Amino acid sequence: MGLVDRVLAEHRRRSWPVGDGALLGFDGVYGHDQSEFSPDEYGDYLATSNDIYSIVSLRARMLSALRLGFYRGDTSDKVEVPDSPAAQLYRYVNPFWTAKRLARMDELCMGTWGETYWAVEKDRGQPKEIWWLKPSRVQPVPDETGYISQFVYQSVTGGAITFEADEIVWFRYPNPIDEFSPLSPLAAARLAADTSSAMMKSNQQLFSQGMQAAGIIVPATDKVTFTNEQADDLELHLKKKLTGTKNAHKWAVLRYEAQFKQLSMSPKDAEYAAGMGLTFAQACRAYGIHPTLLGQSDGATLANVREFQRGAWETALGPDADFKAEDVREQYLPMFRGGADHVEYDYSKVPALQESESEVWTREAQALDRGAITINEWRKRRGLPPVPWGDRPYMPVNKAPLAPDGSLDLPDTSETNPPDDETNPANQPESPRILDHLAARRLLAELHLNGARL
Repeated sequence: MGLVDRVLAEHRRRSWPVGDGALLGFDGVYGHDQSEFSPDEYGDYLATSNDIYSIVSLRARMLSALRLGFYRGDTSDKVEVPDSPAAQLYRYVNPFWTAKRLARMDELCMGTWGETYWAVEKDRGQPKEIWWLKPSRVQPVPDETGYISQFVYQSVTGGAITFEADEIVWFRYPNPIDEFSPLSPLAAARLAADTSSAMMKSNQQLFSQGMQAAGIIVPATDKVTFTNEQADDLELHLKKKLTGTKNAHKWAVLRYEAQFKQLSMSPKDAEYAAGMGLTFAQACRAYGIHPTLLGQSDGATLANVREFQRGAWETALGPDADFKAEDVREQYLPMFRGGADHVEYDYSKVPALQESESEVWTREAQALDRGAITINEWRKRRGLPPVPWGDRPYMPVNKAPLAPDGSLDLPDTSETNPPDDETNPANQPESPRILDHLAARRLLAELHLNGARL
């Protein structure tokens, strides 16, 4: 092997250190099989499980309401570039979809299969349209050196459509068991969902196919039996004389002695209500949503509902949105030449995350009092222009640092130049004013005291 071959071989080996040891042979040809963690039948849960649909659709509604901002730079001085090609295409999507519909569909897929795909159609290398792909029809094709070489989409007609790696934006939840498959929250919640569905079906069967008789009629003693003719005659007599609203509360007269026994059966025998609440809570926990936000009122009050909403955003929805924004930055923005190089979601319109105006003012006033920020820094946050006197911090005059021995470390007042406030002419005492005779007479005239003697 020559020097060039050895260098190329080393490059291939180091492109992905475990590439040649993490792939199966057929993965690089047919694509990676994701059916273990994200099977196609997961989609049935949206149509058959009330719990899963309620949770996933709530997350989709909340997350799709966020606005994705496109910026140049990612520091406090970042500048939004809403007219950049990446931002314009995201708002446009394609002739038939909107950005809101794409975001809603993305989150429905993330909650169901744990992944979603954008296929970016290009014209002469420039992205022109974004198309959603059903996750269960897409298979990534791993590569030993490039990580992902392409994506294979299985069409409804059975044919395969191949997309290059730079034509696809792949969003997925991390899976430490299989890095080329997503780990859907439904994988953890499906047992609870299946249990809930089984209980619902059992309860439905109880009403649709269970015994619905109000009671039975038997002989008065075990020494007496009814013949077939007597039983038929008794049934016909009761049906004719005692059924219907016009026969309600009538007395029954029998020609022989009989005994009435009432039948009853309650769903409580299967602990239906408690079991439904337990399975619903288990499913909510897998998605990071508190049951209170979906109508489960146990332990909920009007005062703490907002806290549950804030908790959902801070522990689940917010981190998931930021995770998706990183994938947009990593995979979508490089498709464009120039323009935006950073994206992030705007949470300023989420009511649960907003502080009251009084809380904001108190916190910012404390920061100003302690010199943490200046007036101009505060004005910049508020979108106000700077002022000439706003670049120096304003500190309380009754506070000073402590010296190592615990005494106050006061400033040295022996300096030759006195403080500005001592030389300010406005702070100097006025010199006595000397009035001559004419000036005094003018002053008296102004006071309407003409004729008075000095």
